[in-house]
Amino acid sequence: MNRAQRAVELHNNGANCGQAIVCAFSDITGLSEEMGMKVCGTFGGGFRCGEICGAVSGAGVVLGILYPHVEIRDMKAKSFVSKKMMEFERCFLDRFPALCCRDIRDLPVNTEASPTAKRLEVKRSCSVYIAAAAEILEEMIAESGEMRN
Repeated sequence: MNRAQRAVELHNNGANCGQAIVCAFSDITGLSEEMGMKVCGTFGGGFRCGEICGAVSGAGVVLGILYPHVEIRDMKAKSFVSKKMMEFERCFLDRFPALCCRDIRDLPVNTEASPTAKRLEVKRSCSVYIAAAAEILEEMIAESGEMRN
């Protein structure tokens, strides 16, 4: 099972969008699924107020773990992870009209934006965003060929 499929499965079983993304990448982040569920427990529904999509926020957690900025004065690391997040957002916006949950959650289901969502014949728009977020992360990680943790 690929990570996008795993993320959709987690969401279908009750995980919020952020939890689904973070837990689907636990094998490469080293963050246990239990801790991923705890850390991202508030991410659903755009932090419960319709703001940034939980799948986008979850992707931010994954990128932060893979490309850490831990030394306060390490501006190179800060810039690197910031660019990674902006790259993710740009790729997400190439597929969808917005980053905010309130702006996309009620849109018609469009599985064309995610091969996994299309293959799984998902029925909810959030599942499409989750599958696409996982696919984007996988592409970014494969392209970079390196992790800085």
